Parts: sequence; structure tokens; C-alpha cells
Amino acid sequence: MSEPVFVAFATQKGGAGKSTLTALTASCLHYLDGVEVMVIDCDDRQHSFKDYRDKDVVVTQENPYLKRAMFNFYKKFKGKPYEILLTNPAEAAQVAVDRLEEGADPKVVFFDITGTINDPAIVRLLAVMDYLFVPISTDTADMKSSIRFASHVVNQMVTTGQTKIKSVNLVWNRIPSKAKTTLCDLIDKYMEELGLHSLDTVLSSSARFFKDGAVSGKTGLFRSTMMPPDRQLLKGSNLPELVREIRETIKV
Repeated sequence: MSEPVFVAFATQKGGAGKSTLTALTASCLHYLDGVEVMVIDCDDRQHSFKDYRDKDVVVTQENPYLKRAMFNFYKKFKGKPYEILLTNPAEAAQVAVDRLEEGADPKVVFFDITGTINDPAIVRLLAVMDYLFVPISTDTADMKSSIRFASHVVNQMVTTGQTKIKSVNLVWNRIPSKAKTTLCDLIDKYMEELGLHSLDTVLSSSARFFKDGAVSGKTGLFRSTMMPPDRQLLKGSNLPELVREIRETIKV
């Protein structure tokens, strides 16, 4: 059994899209690319992944269109939904280790982490990650918060050599276009001076990223923990490109 890669989308500002990005990336890897994943939901203030999975179960049971889509998908997939474990930041790393010792064999373990850098338990958890991805947007407050967080991790943790972190990468999220704007390019140059790096792929601001189904209607799922994003909704989303770039970064 090879050792899995520990990955987290993290920043200290709430509402930056960490949980959504985690769910989308995990589902693309697991259901489309065949990479076994596991999610440790350690944001014990809200446990977003429990809400996502509960919603998936309800809509795929009550909506005939989604129920049929679910049946057809698993008829071909032959696998199971990826495992979601609920815990808190202080116990998250040990929960992952215990589950691996019990026989779980994911290639990637995603940690959904609450947004703060002032909690010693979260700092210790960040330190055992292999890769961190920090969502950043063009909103001034979000941008400053993301850069401050990434800089702190790099300067106070990575450069000390006392963490497992191999790289910290910012991810442009909720951008007005499908490519980096002039502002993104300017901020990228500024971040390079700080020793920071952003991925090439950007995710535009789109309602599709929050489409998690309803009990009626014929709209496919985009954000789901039990199925891959709907093919029609996936078109033009830049999500496949982002997942490909993340795979190249974490080497799976």
C-alpha cells in the first residue's frame, strides 16, 4: 500500500470556496479519473461535506431524473462513493492515519479545513499536508486575506523545513472571465516577489459551481459527492483543466 498524498484547499477567510473546490476536485479525480480519494471534513463548526452528502442522497432518491442518472452512472462505474469522515482539526490527522491502518487505500486524502491560522490545532494540521491550494479572488478583502495566509504558511512554516508541505499554490476562483484578467496578472507578479505561485487555470464566477440538485426538474448535478459533474455543465467550466493541473502538481 503506497502512502497517500495529503491535500487541502485552505485559507483563513470563510466563504472563499474551499469546500466547493474540495468537493469538485475530489469528485473529478474519483469518478472521472479513477483516482481513489477520501475526504476528512474537519470543519466541526459546520461540516459542509455532511451537508453535501446528505443533499446528494435526498435529491438522487426523490428526483426521478437524478435517480436515473445515478443508476446509469454506477452501472458503468462499478465503484463506491468516496468516503467522508467527520472530525475536528485537532484529531483530523490521526483519524486519517487510523482509517488507513484499517485498510482504506486512497491515493489522495483531502482535508476540508476551517478558515483560521490562529488555532494551534489547525497550524499542526496544515504542517502535515503535502500540498496546499489557496483560493484567491479579485475581491480586495479576499485577495489580501489569501496572500497574507499563503505568505504566512510559506515564510513561517515551509521555509523552516519543519513541515511536510512540498508546495503552496494559489488558485484564482470566481474570476469574471475564463482566463486571467489584467488584475490577476498584476497580482501574480506581485506574488512572485513574495515567493508565491498561482496555477495557470482559473475558475470563473458561475452559478454552475453551486448546482447541487433539487427534488424535481431535469438539471444535472455539478457539485456532488456521489457523482461526477454533469457533462453539459462541465463544458466551459475550466474544471477539467484545473484538476489536470492539480494532478500534475501533486503527482498522482
